[in-house]
Amino acid sequence: MNRRSMMVMTGAAALAAAAALPSAFADPEPPDQPITPGPDAAPPPIIFADDFDGPAGAAPDLSKWTVVSWNEPVTPPVLGLYRDDRRNVSLDGNGNLALRATKEGDTFFTGRVESKMKIGINHTWEARIKLPQAPGLWPAYWLVNIEDTTDGRGPLPDGEVDIVEWYGNDLWAPGTAVHARSDGKTWNAHRWPVDGEWHTYRCQWDEKGFKFWMDDFAGPPYFSVPAGPIDGAWPFNDPGYLLFTMLNLAVGGPGGGDPNFGSVSPAMLIDYIRVW
Repeated sequence: MNRRSMMVMTGAAALAAAAALPSAFADPEPPDQPITPGPDAAPPPIIFADDFDGPAGAAPDLSKWTVVSWNEPVTPPVLGLYRDDRRNVSLDGNGNLALRATKEGDTFFTGRVESKMKIGINHTWEARIKLPQAPGLWPAYWLVNIEDTTDGRGPLPDGEVDIVEWYGNDLWAPGTAVHARSDGKTWNAHRWPVDGEWHTYRCQWDEKGFKFWMDDFAGPPYFSVPAGPIDGAWPFNDPGYLLFTMLNLAVGGPGGGDPNFGSVSPAMLIDYIRVW
């Protein structure tokens, strides 16, 4: 099954799940930082959450995540093959999800997960993440929706939100971007220093556009993208528009470049994720 077919199937299931807001996605604890102003403000309801608790080597909660086992065609190709294997996608036993890049012979393998719940406008995403940094790596925390057209043109890319990306190709500056199409050709980007330490990233999406923070949520966002066309496209205010949550550690490809991390198996660590 190709990625878009899988996304359509999981999206349909997610819509049904969202209508009932099952307890599996609920988290009684609010995020570590205040998420509404004022001392008496009640925290908004969490609609999707995962703290990645469990024994080392266990799979993530498969009621919430799809562990990706396919690669999309890009040029140059992504060298790391995503696979559903505990060597590449597993809990680390310390309350984190580890997406790990490995090399077996001449072949690279790595990890990626996609949320089974698609979420609409007027929501906020937050995750605490540690990004590995080495030549050839391309870690990212992002949101995307890809719809299939029915007019004979085939799949139509229609938007992507890169909350944070780091590139190991030694060519592109890391940062944050909103793509009006997920083909990567229409974007509004902010390049800023992205390091390999623990940070908490937040993205707010509403009718006015997108706002992004890192760590200091009481201050102004480090980047804002107002709602409006980017090179003639802006799908994010369309009725019924929904986004998957993506976490991945790509190896190679246009953003990663040539892998060169020796015998080490670098990992992207995710402490928690919450959406409200």
